[in-house]
Amino acid sequence: MKGKFIVCEGLDGAGKTTTIKKAMKKLNKNYVYNKGLKSNTLMGKLAPKIPSTFTFLLELLNNTIRKIKPALKSNKIVLQDRYDLSVLSCVPYVDKFYNKLFINFFKRFLLKPDILIYFTVSENERIKRLKQNKNKYHAKLIKNPKLIKLREKRYSEFYKNFKGAKYKIDTTKKDVKEAANEFVCLVSQ
Repeated sequence: MKGKFIVCEGLDGAGKTTTIKKAMKKLNKNYVYNKGLKSNTLMGKLAPKIPSTFTFLLELLNNTIRKIKPALKSNKIVLQDRYDLSVLSCVPYVDKFYNKLFINFFKRFLLKPDILIYFTVSENERIKRLKQNKNKYHAKLIKNPKLIKLREKRYSEFYKNFKGAKYKIDTTKKDVKEAANEFVCLVSQ
């Protein structure tokens, strides 16, 4: 593949999507945005209605084949808003035996990022943001801060073990413009 695959990961409320969308206004046309989970595809609409490790991984595979690989072959830089770590961090669900089988199967077909950018934010700021943009899953996180800590721990492990270029953006004390500027500097290197 000729292009570059940049994956942005982090738990809900970390500022990934907001930062990427703001940064896209500053980047040239060689950069393309791709939403990973709950995308505007048939699988993206189906997966949240039948939420499971299998359906979300199937959505990622569909996106990889239909959108990411063709963009990379066209020498584009893909800014991926969530990829496999978003699914793999959903503890305790992914720790079930049958989900481990799905994960091992799908991993063969998913791409390794050229760059991993991990977005994080303090727990208090995250909860504040989740309350502002509340949905069913956000309500579950707000009521169960232990889930936030579990997923954040899993994300941290994946980040630590990632072999390749990786960066962390903490959006706790940054406004969108500052986070977008930092992001643009990282992806433009």
